[in-house]
Amino acid sequence: MSRPIATQQPSAERPHLTGPQKAAVAKLSYAAGQPKDLALLCGPAGVGKTTVLSAILTDGLPQGQAIELISWADIRADRGHLAAGHGQSTATHDGFTPDVLLIDDAHRAVAHELVEFVERCRRQHDGIAIVLAGEGRLLSLVASDARLEQAVRLRATLPTFTLAESRRLLAPTLVGGVARADGEDVIRTIHEIAGGVPAIAVRLAEMTAMLAAADPRRDITPEDVETIHRRLSLSAA
Repeated sequence: MSRPIATQQPSAERPHLTGPQKAAVAKLSYAAGQPKDLALLCGPAGVGKTTVLSAILTDGLPQGQAIELISWADIRADRGHLAAGHGQSTATHDGFTPDVLLIDDAHRAVAHELVEFVERCRRQHDGIAIVLAGEGRLLSLVASDARLEQAVRLRATLPTFTLAESRRLLAPTLVGGVARADGEDVIRTIHEIAGGVPAIAVRLAEMTAMLAAADPRRDITPEDVETIHRRLSLSAA
């Protein structure tokens, strides 16, 4: 059974990619274009792994290749794929086997599940290329099984953002209240609190912008950012 996949379509709005993200897109697009390749994309939570996979999905491969992006949670939800000898023997949840399969959050897998799933995909489509993306645990999963370890042809890693990258990311959100005073110090504080992780930095910046909008006459300072961070931490606890 086959189905059409909407891929490599122009997008009205594309996220700004950092240098490392662009490099990862280029490397992984090359690997995904090679039949039977298995590639890894690793990095801490929030550094843009899903963004990279989405860029590959929309722009990274030539027209004509069927490509699908799916998370490990979606795969696990279809128990037929994870129970050896039971259920469907197809690569994805609806019976469609693409030429390229991008799997997000693969670090959430159990080693034997990952091996069984990759082998099942290849039985269904001998030339399928697979990109596994996840946090650092993914490297341990792959290393724990010689079949996976030997099959990997390329590894790409996404680091946390530099201050300059955080500045480019956060500046549009923080235009206004923090621009009148201590703007650079506010961005630096957000960057340091977030540890360069963009997902955390964006959330802090959005909360800071809300505070600025609530009182336009007030200049936002690094101390305000520290207060927001403490309140968010208490809420999370």
